[in-house]
Amino acid sequence: MSWLGSPAIKGHEFSWITEEGSLTERLKKEFNDVKVDVIYEGLASEKETDYIREVIIKSCDKPMIFAQTRVKMIDLDSAWSCLKELGQQSLANILFKDPKIFRHSLLYRLCDSDDILYRRLKSLGYIHEEILWIRKSKWEKDGKILSLTEAFLPKLFNQ
Repeated sequence: MSWLGSPAIKGHEFSWITEEGSLTERLKKEFNDVKVDVIYEGLASEKETDYIREVIIKSCDKPMIFAQTRVKMIDLDSAWSCLKELGQQSLANILFKDPKIFRHSLLYRLCDSDDILYRRLKSLGYIHEEILWIRKSKWEKDGKILSLTEAFLPKLFNQ
């Protein structure tokens, strides 16, 4: 599936998917209770030199958003060294508070059962047969790029 400049969806879902600010902060405003659970942190695979961090952002103990951060391993020792200290905190604590960081792009697409991310989320038990919207953004700090992919889980829209 192709990445889109704007999602073909309307209403409440559209406002979440196109949120320009922190999704974690919006969850706090709408549901009060937000928790970040780190699922995985480390090398993307044995063949890659990318570091990834995968989290589930929950509200009222329900999984709302899956987020995967990806940077070059070498950049963990320079521009993105702050990632190593995040722990259970939201990435928003870095992205929206550091004036040296800016977003390049924000793209959207549907994620269906053929997608590797879909299969990952299904294997973790966060989805069953649903179609998901995901978005991808590129962030820059000191010339180094961070990729962020966010999946909007069904519980977010079933409140």
